[in-house]
Amino acid sequence: MNTDDEREQATAAVDRAWRTMKESWTPETETSYDLAYANWKQFGLPRSVGRPLSGDQSLSSTERAQAARARQKQSADRWERVAPLIQNLRRAVEAQDIQTIVQLANSLTMETAMALTNFNVVHAQPDSDFVVLHGWDGKQMVLAFIPTTHLEDHFRRRRLSGKEANLVVDRNLEAFARIVSAKYERGEYRPYSRAGSTLPRVDLTLEDIETSGEELTSSVLDLGAGWVAPDGTIVPA
Repeated sequence: MNTDDEREQATAAVDRAWRTMKESWTPETETSYDLAYANWKQFGLPRSVGRPLSGDQSLSSTERAQAARARQKQSADRWERVAPLIQNLRRAVEAQDIQTIVQLANSLTMETAMALTNFNVVHAQPDSDFVVLHGWDGKQMVLAFIPTTHLEDHFRRRRLSGKEANLVVDRNLEAFARIVSAKYERGEYRPYSRAGSTLPRVDLTLEDIETSGEELTSSVLDLGAGWVAPDGTIVPA
């Protein structure tokens, strides 16, 4: 078996161990996750999903310019679709035409549906300074990076481990998906070179999190001192 096959199997093992730990969090399932992650790390590359080159140094000026034009076109296309709806909605509001307002609001909601779908936390990545998500814009993968320090600041938590940060984001996944998708739809992303391909990368800031209006919780970390027994009670670890 070659190294690529072994790395792929180790990555899949991390994902399986994570799902098992989420479904039934016990000392044994957490240990299994830690072992799977440690096994995967021996195959880790110096730079992988969680460790990007600073400032996209791997991209040429031409590639960066092409990415900028793609973002501009995406924003322009989206505005071209919604602008007529907004103009008609303004007129309907002025005329107090409730039926038309409702119809236009429904149409506007459909046009502004989340562009990104199928979000997941990337667990098999070596840098605990970030939580990495991937979502999909059709067949295009989009990566999102959330600095662990921003999570610590927002939730008033000190020194989150990579596993704890992943868990917090995973339990608030739908909310973070909406924050990332909104930023992506505004064209606020940059190209990121990885494994010979260039993917859109969204960087979440503390301001993005705190002004999103999303209700986020880190209460899942409060279970860290114990385990949930089959009857729902907390058993000290």
